[in-house]
Amino acid sequence: MFNIPQPTSENLHDGLPFVTLSEDSKTLDLALRHLYPVRSPTRVELGDARILAEFARKYQIDALESVILRSLTNSIEDDPVGVYAITATYRDKTIGRTAARSTLKLPIVRLQSLHLQFTTTELYGELVQYHTACGAAASAVASERTWFSSWELLCKFLSTARQSPTLKCRVCATQDLIAGLPNQTSGSSSVLSSSPKLPTHFSAIETRYGPRYLWSYLHRSSLVPAQQPAAEAITTIEFVLKSFDCAYCPSGTLRDLVEFSRVFRAETKNALERVSVSILATVPCWHCSKRHAHISRVPLPNCLQS
Repeated sequence: MFNIPQPTSENLHDGLPFVTLSEDSKTLDLALRHLYPVRSPTRVELGDARILAEFARKYQIDALESVILRSLTNSIEDDPVGVYAITATYRDKTIGRTAARSTLKLPIVRLQSLHLQFTTTELYGELVQYHTACGAAASAVASERTWFSSWELLCKFLSTARQSPTLKCRVCATQDLIAGLPNQTSGSSSVLSSSPKLPTHFSAIETRYGPRYLWSYLHRSSLVPAQQPAAEAITTIEFVLKSFDCAYCPSGTLRDLVEFSRVFRAETKNALERVSVSILATVPCWHCSKRHAHISRVPLPNCLQS
């Protein structure tokens, strides 16, 4: 700011020189209220945080950083798209990553914010691509079986034969529409055979049987993430138990199904964590308008790579 050219003798007010700033009165009032040694406003709205971020970047005022970051963090729950737009345009990759992941709780048609007008079409397009990639990753989990071994009760719900005595309920036993097990030659070990409670040949079978509400739940879970990829959208009690309609299943089955949904939720979250977002790869500098490369980038899941 001290590099601003000194005013000529013609720029005088009451005999004192002055410098004309391009900011409007609202911007200057907002900035000075947080810079002067008086009580600052207790809450900064997201729109004001954007104004302060632009002002602080232009004049390199680091003293406003804590105010800006606190406002952005507090606004993620109410407007994650707006926070992403501001952080992607101005600065913080950590808050930007959190905001981008919070947008997964929203259907893709609701990726809207008044603050999108202050970012670029490119950055918004990256957010939409990230949301879509997460939807594909979450949907893929419901179509895989390689993570089933994380469920301790797996051997009581699945069998190689419909009338197997090991099944928890043989009345509603239905064949799994997903044949065999994918990724058997991948780096991970064979899933069903890795469980000591299951026969070693289980991983190689072409068909498996289990309760129909289990397959229904997984099928519905493969459809929802395309619009709303958050794991919470497919693991609420109401959603999990929606297709439970067997009157012959033993007591405790509902509890077991909810436990299965917790395992499913953890696996879905892991898949979403492996999806990268562009803000992790290019980080806008706080002191200039350039975007600098960031070498730490998490690859897409194997099921999404070409």
